[in-house]
Amino acid sequence: MSDADVLSSPHPPPIILEGCRRIGVLADTHIPHRTQEMPPAVFTALKGSDVILHAGDLESTEILEPLRRIAPTYAVRGNLHWQFSTGTHDQSLPLALTFKIGNHQLWMTHGHMRFTYSVIDKMKAFSEQRTLRGVNKALVARLRRMKPEGTTVVVFGHSHLSCAVVIDGVLYFNPGAAAASSTAKRHAIEKPRVGFLNFKGDSPIKFEWQEV
Repeated sequence: MSDADVLSSPHPPPIILEGCRRIGVLADTHIPHRTQEMPPAVFTALKGSDVILHAGDLESTEILEPLRRIAPTYAVRGNLHWQFSTGTHDQSLPLALTFKIGNHQLWMTHGHMRFTYSVIDKMKAFSEQRTLRGVNKALVARLRRMKPEGTTVVVFGHSHLSCAVVIDGVLYFNPGAAAASSTAKRHAIEKPRVGFLNFKGDSPIKFEWQEV
């Protein structure tokens, strides 16, 4: 498999994360178009993470370097925004990443999967007045169909609303948005936040969120 194939593959070969007990997870930072810079509270919250995962819509990949000073950091691309024309984008990142953490397999992708789905998501959100919870429900249904075999944890973003649901033994986890969407602000749904996944042997994965 070529490098280009790996970047565009929904099922890339797994990355082994040894000795990983606590993963910091963030998504939808949208820098600099929704927030000029990463809130300092994000870096403070993520301290102590063994690994950091970013589930897409970074827009500017420059935010990865300060995250890597905290812990090894992995990120996936988001859906294509108008900002792409300005040269600020994350489209050079992989569509998806797979990780092996002990007995668990974690699969991370932004949630849109391809450009056509991104357009459909926006059209349905407008035409059906779909709530952010409804968006999460649709994303989970999509990712259930597309996840690699053997996956026990799916990490995604895209909706700007945190979510944790277990279906058929698989945890679907959305950390919420580090930059609140206009919809979230307008309806006072949820403040910006990051999430955490805690692994301990064969015990069930524990998850939590922290406002930033």
